[in-house]
Amino acid sequence: MRKIGYFFLLALLFACNSKNNSNKDQQIIPINQMREIVWDMLKADEYYIRISAIDSLDKTQTGNLKLYDQVFKAYGISKKQFYNSYQYYQAHPALFKTLIDSVDALSSRQRAIPQTK
Repeated sequence: MRKIGYFFLLALLFACNSKNNSNKDQQIIPINQMREIVWDMLKADEYYIRISAIDSLDKTQTGNLKLYDQVFKAYGISKKQFYNSYQYYQAHPALFKTLIDSVDALSSRQRAIPQTK
């Protein structure tokens, strides 16, 4: 009888773990979408740096956070989901390297496109 009790307890623990892991996996943004989001956040940072250099009176750090919120809204994700995903990729060096390399490749492709004025 005890063995059956242990079996059910063990089955319950595995069921709870698999449910938590599937929730966690759903919160991780796929690497292809994450590449686009990181690229847009880098562009938002660049824009903020250029604007703050021109407007020396605006020295608040909230300007770039507002731009980040716009990026999150454009992709339909939350701030928490982005940072959870970013931490996930940082915790997995091979995936993080893939992410950073793909952002770099995207950057190179964007710079190769002639800009019209």
